[in-house]
Amino acid sequence: MPRSTAAHEVRHAYDRLARHYDRRWNFYVDASLRAVMDAIRFQGDETVLDVACGTGELERRLLDRWPGLRILGADLSFGMLDQAVSKEHRHRVGWLQAESIRLPFPEESFDCCICANSFHYFRSPHACLAEIRRVLRPAGTLILVDWCDDYLSCKLCSFWLRFTQRAFYRMYSRQSCHRLIERAGFRVQRFERFRINWLWGLMRFVCQPACVTESCLSDDRGLPA
Repeated sequence: MPRSTAAHEVRHAYDRLARHYDRRWNFYVDASLRAVMDAIRFQGDETVLDVACGTGELERRLLDRWPGLRILGADLSFGMLDQAVSKEHRHRVGWLQAESIRLPFPEESFDCCICANSFHYFRSPHACLAEIRRVLRPAGTLILVDWCDDYLSCKLCSFWLRFTQRAFYRMYSRQSCHRLIERAGFRVQRFERFRINWLWGLMRFVCQPACVTESCLSDDRGLPA
């Protein structure tokens, strides 16, 4: 499927889901975003980009804990962004419609980039990671949480989704995702793999740009190594 067609399929699918997404996927969203929050060690004044931010639930949790953060949420779906903008914390976040492989920001704009629950939809995963690398500061951090193909239940789910959901692209194993991350210029600092129920197995990567020096790793901004 051409990339432009794939992007349309993802946008269309989530525009239709948007109004009911938080209620329908409440358990999954809560469990997966807890995994994101558990990986963060902010001082509280960082600049954060949430790639494929969905309905803005992560932004709400981040601001509840660190009200001084400067956050931008980007998503392909106008419907999901409409839901995000309707929430109480909407005025404390910058929202924009953008594709993950074309982020409209200058180089080295963010202390932390987060990609949660969306990597399996990206038709050009390496280009997406390279774009995140471009907008991330040299001592910044990427947190990626997504489905993990190492689990049999996830393999079966991936097989089913290929035939039933045109927006779905692929699910990654730990090894294949690790390779993609390193090829895009990151160094993996921490990795965890875990189940949230009998069906969903997730993985979490905490990464930094591969060119980071020891002096950068000891910097007191963002996540420590």
